[in-house]
Amino acid sequence: MAAVSLHAAFDAEVTIRRRRFASDETGFAVLDADSGGEPVVLVGPLVHLEERERARVVGEWVQDRRYGRQVKVAEAHPLPPSDEATLIAYLRRVRHVGRRRAQALVDRFGPGGVLDAIDGDAGAAFATAGLSGVRAAEAAHSWHELRVTRQLHLLLAPHGLAYLVNRIQAQYGPTAHRTVAANPYELTRVFGVGFLTADRIARATLAGDGVAGDLPGRPRAALIHVLCEAERAGSTCLPRAQLLAAAAELLGGDEPDTELIDELIGAGELVGEREYVYRAATAELEAELAERVRGLAGSDAGGRLRKVEPDAIAGGAGRQAGTSGATALHTELALTAEQRDAVRAAFARRLSVITGGPGTGKTATIRTIASLATAQNARVLLVAPTGRAATRMAEASGFRATTVHSALGWIPGEGPTHNEDEPLKCDLLIIDECSMANLELMVMLLRAVGRRTHVVLVGDADQLAPVGAGKPFAELVESEAVPTTCLGHIFRQAAGSMIVQGAHAIRRGEAPDFVAGADMRRDLFLIERRDPRSARDEIVSLVSERLPAHYGVDPVADIQVFAPVYRGELGIDALNEALREAINPRGVPVGGGRLRLGDKLMLTGRNLHDLGLMNGTLLRLLDEVTAADSRDDEEAALVLAAEEAIFRLPPEDAERLKLAYACSVHRGQGIELPVAVIVAHQAGGAFFLRREMLYTAITRAKLATVIVGTRDVLARAARTPDTGRRHSRLTERLAEAGLKSGPDR
Repeated sequence: MAAVSLHAAFDAEVTIRRRRFASDETGFAVLDADSGGEPVVLVGPLVHLEERERARVVGEWVQDRRYGRQVKVAEAHPLPPSDEATLIAYLRRVRHVGRRRAQALVDRFGPGGVLDAIDGDAGAAFATAGLSGVRAAEAAHSWHELRVTRQLHLLLAPHGLAYLVNRIQAQYGPTAHRTVAANPYELTRVFGVGFLTADRIARATLAGDGVAGDLPGRPRAALIHVLCEAERAGSTCLPRAQLLAAAAELLGGDEPDTELIDELIGAGELVGEREYVYRAATAELEAELAERVRGLAGSDAGGRLRKVEPDAIAGGAGRQAGTSGATALHTELALTAEQRDAVRAAFARRLSVITGGPGTGKTATIRTIASLATAQNARVLLVAPTGRAATRMAEASGFRATTVHSALGWIPGEGPTHNEDEPLKCDLLIIDECSMANLELMVMLLRAVGRRTHVVLVGDADQLAPVGAGKPFAELVESEAVPTTCLGHIFRQAAGSMIVQGAHAIRRGEAPDFVAGADMRRDLFLIERRDPRSARDEIVSLVSERLPAHYGVDPVADIQVFAPVYRGELGIDALNEALREAINPRGVPVGGGRLRLGDKLMLTGRNLHDLGLMNGTLLRLLDEVTAADSRDDEEAALVLAAEEAIFRLPPEDAERLKLAYACSVHRGQGIELPVAVIVAHQAGGAFFLRREMLYTAITRAKLATVIVGTRDVLARAARTPDTGRRHSRLTERLAEAGLKSGPDR
């Protein structure tokens, strides 16, 4: 084939010669094809294409280390069979129809009429090929399934939704393609497809290239989509007026009738509470969380844990003593009055909260509570939302810690093993980094709490709100519905860190001080660069050379760049490309050339529980195993490393991997590593850099944080809180339940 430049457009008719790989679950396939007499390898949403089939393919050329130039496919539209051999290959997919019977069908009805003849009366058509009775009926059933599958592929594959074909067919059976074609907005209700995608399908199938207008289900789908987007942005509900206005914008200015909301509420799809509207499932979760908090906060302590007297904790050799039925533990730890309050609440109440900034003793308090409980022969379980957070918790506390999903015994496709019917087997459950837990995760955890188990929620309420609907930890702190200890004293060791002092300054709305005081550890730096290109070059130099040399750290595993936005000269995308060229310039291309061996990557999208991989996990690409390379029936996979674990990711999930030399603060919220580099520049999304984001980013590092940008952007971010409101009624629900902590709580 003539030389083709990388990323050049490809738009041509092809004939499929061989399927190298195909996944019905995701729609991803790797195909050998013929284009104008020249071979070409196609990769993308192609599972709907069969061998010998013709299709019009649109995409771009990329480079693969094993297969050479390939076409990364964006769209693939099957073309009607034009020759006898293609028709025979297609007909042979029908049960009981081999080559001889397929040839007989083509001879009987002709190449131009055979498909229509079978569609008209499949049983009669197959009878002409020598099938009768049960076998003819089975062939007809197989034909209808084949046609439904094909029609669904034709309908959905151009929009990247081929992976939904099996699920849709299972839901609607033999009428699946007609259901979706008649009302594409059904996809938003059952399968979580976005409104804009469903709208494109609707325009293509129902309204041609014109305006969708009053297509069936369109206003309803817009309302549901707006609520789903609000949940992704952090809200659990929306005021009715805001919901209608947002739906109107989506519909091109046509505001849905408010009566439609009432109809959907009456049908049970939505829930209305005062002026707020929820999706029904989300409303149920929020109400359940309030009820579970009420149950825990209102019940007597009981169980195996006995009250402690923190005032008795003093210097000593770890000797236990009993006083008036209580328990005291003499340790070398000297707790503040706030910490003693937190310890007392953990044993006196079944639900308590501990919050505080860096260096205020949250970990020491966890360690003390766990030690006292262990001394009482209680079963203690420590959990955190991510693997990194669990590892930090274990290292700092000296107790074994695990991830939330591991503790809950999560089974892929089924959910958690532990729930109200099979609670966690522990007397004390301590959950760290609770600011990262959204509504759904918090409900899952509290469902698994036994009737006598004590729960301690620990976190920093000033950090970024979690990804997903709700911010339950911050709302519990705000509500004062349960005993809450706010740790404010900065301990001497932490007080010597400029990172810690800078973080607390940001909490107060002030810019950090970059001048090291007496006895201060110089671990926070500002490098001012006003020119965007100069700032980017500075970041690349810092990460690839100077910081690794100075601190003796690995530029991939131990340094993380955080930026507020993806676009622009100092956006995440540009930084990732520049950093990869500096750190991994000779990495062998894989995955169509998008990735390289040695790349730093992050898993995005849904969790892969069957692999033990969670959204936001940092990974390093070690190898690619193709079907041609595999031995002993080993499946094709990308081999990835995360800390000390090795994972094998199927090729169809490769699109979920994103470069992660730089990432957003939201995606890196659970990350803690030796060195952090933060972009605070006008060209790097200064408008989006707010107090909570800056505060969270600055506290990700243990050794050093380096901010690259300008003082004015940094100062503006510190004094500008996030005003994007997350709508929720959790605090109100708790108040309605009469939960308000007081001196006796």
